[in-house]
Amino acid sequence: MIWQIMKKQGLTLLRNPVQLLLLVGLPIILIAILGTALAGTMNGEPSAIDVKIAVVEHGDEEEQVNRFMNSIENENALPPEAVEGTQASIDGLMPVRTLKEDVFGNDDLENMVDVHEAAPSEHDELLNDDTYTAVIEVPENFSYDMLEYIVLDKPVQPELKISRNETQEIGGSIVKGIIQQYQEQLTLGTFLSKNGMNMGAVELDEESITGDTTSVDQKSPVTAKAYYAVGMVVMNVLFLASTIGSMAFLEKKIHVFDRVILGNMSRWVYFTGVLLSGMLLSFLHLLIVYGFAWLFFGVSWPDIMAFFTVTLAYAMAVGGIAVLLTAISYRFNSELITNFFSGIIVTIMAFIGGSFFPIGETSEFFRKIGNFTPNGAGMSAYLTILRGDGIPEVWHHVLFLGIFAMVAIILAALSFPKRGMSA
Repeated sequence: MIWQIMKKQGLTLLRNPVQLLLLVGLPIILIAILGTALAGTMNGEPSAIDVKIAVVEHGDEEEQVNRFMNSIENENALPPEAVEGTQASIDGLMPVRTLKEDVFGNDDLENMVDVHEAAPSEHDELLNDDTYTAVIEVPENFSYDMLEYIVLDKPVQPELKISRNETQEIGGSIVKGIIQQYQEQLTLGTFLSKNGMNMGAVELDEESITGDTTSVDQKSPVTAKAYYAVGMVVMNVLFLASTIGSMAFLEKKIHVFDRVILGNMSRWVYFTGVLLSGMLLSFLHLLIVYGFAWLFFGVSWPDIMAFFTVTLAYAMAVGGIAVLLTAISYRFNSELITNFFSGIIVTIMAFIGGSFFPIGETSEFFRKIGNFTPNGAGMSAYLTILRGDGIPEVWHHVLFLGIFAMVAIILAALSFPKRGMSA
């Protein structure tokens, strides 16, 4: 008789194509959308950020450098050998050209940063142009004053004037960081030069390090599609529990449960049928959606035995939720709890469990709380398997799911109405 109840639950679900589409089709669509939209962020790829910079110079740098060299030669400000050394390294003493060509124009930034050289007369127009991320204004005699600061130890260091576009916060922060790093490197170079030190003195000589170099974390990374495949599946299968609870309550309303009781059949037969149908349908739901994820999104499982173990444990937990919702709705003769679970509780559990985004990576508190939800524990176990681990690394999640299922079943048994309370 238990099998007949399970069969009836399955046929009822199959005869509702809209419900089937929501349960199976929705997670597949969400995996495709979220996995594609957030692939760059989840896979550690850089975002497509375009930074447009205008450089406005109020003077000719080459003329300033020549004027500086003439001044130190004619005024005997430095010994002859120092003048010769400065002359030999003059190409590296042009700060504006270095900033434009070597900093903004290096290989790492050339695809991101577009530098436009502008005349001083364009300055005000550039400030009102929202397409520019920042406008760098080079004051008059900047290079000359910088050479005096570097070579002649003048006390005042000249500064660039940077105007950032407030509507492009990310790009503006990037420009600020680049300028700060450039300034630090320039200051370091000046210090080493003044103290007769070579840049190699502060650089790490990797060839001098002996021994083997190993990676600390050699586990396989989880792709965006794999992450959201897990996240959407563990969330949407919870809706199956509320669906089974709703179908069971409908059977109460049309007196199916009463006929079971009148047929001198134990209420525990019906209870067990709902429980096992919840487990079996949840297990099949997980396999079907994960099968689609494997065929169309390439989500494969390194340890199949660990995958089936977690899937079975999670299906037991979902079956426990289904029979608990059924028992509570029968006890109070209301579908309010089932609707509240599917409308509110599932969303909260999905958020805490990390289905929408990896909240556990930003907060240790939420990570621990998430693992005390069935979907969070299941998701953590699945992601651990995807990274290359096996059953020994996920056994505590499996144990939690088993305990959760048992607690839900016991609470459901205590809440399930006795004979004479079904009406």
